[in-house]
Amino acid sequence: MSVQRKQIILNEIAFWKKNKLLPEHYCDFLIALYARGEEVEDERKEKSSQALLAKKKVNKTFLYVTLGFLTALLIVSLIIITTAAFIPIIAAGMAICLFLYIAIKLAKTKSMMMPLLFVFSALLLLGVSFKVWDVYFVDYPLVLIGLMIGNCLLWLFSGLLMKLVYFSISGIIGTALILFYLFKFYL
Repeated sequence: MSVQRKQIILNEIAFWKKNKLLPEHYCDFLIALYARGEEVEDERKEKSSQALLAKKKVNKTFLYVTLGFLTALLIVSLIIITTAAFIPIIAAGMAICLFLYIAIKLAKTKSMMMPLLFVFSALLLLGVSFKVWDVYFVDYPLVLIGLMIGNCLLWLFSGLLMKLVYFSISGIIGTALILFYLFKFYL
């Protein structure tokens, strides 16, 4: 039997096994029979590619969890730290700049990390806005309303610009709720 014909048969059996057209043990037997005990090259390639994909998935998951933990830690520090309030504000500001820089670099690759970094940046910016109001402008509630409207408008425009629907919806709903509050309690 020619090598090319043997490879065609082995590919066909691998297709049957992958699509469960025959029970797996039958396919393994046929592969062993036609390969004459040699390990099939396609199986080795498939196993190595699966191992690489699994490793990449674990690395991405670890990176997502780490970024989420960092964001949560910064938000908690914005809430808890009261004596040296400028430290968490500066740390969160640096994280926002870093996240946005990485997200803009990833925009070319259409990575799933990009929208996640934008969301983390938006949450941190909202937290920084609240902290700045709490530390410096606590006696002026209209400053808080202005900061919240600014955040919502930023979400709306960045959602429209980057075609991120959840940012646009968040911006519209947030602005509407704030305006509803203003009309109900101030007018």
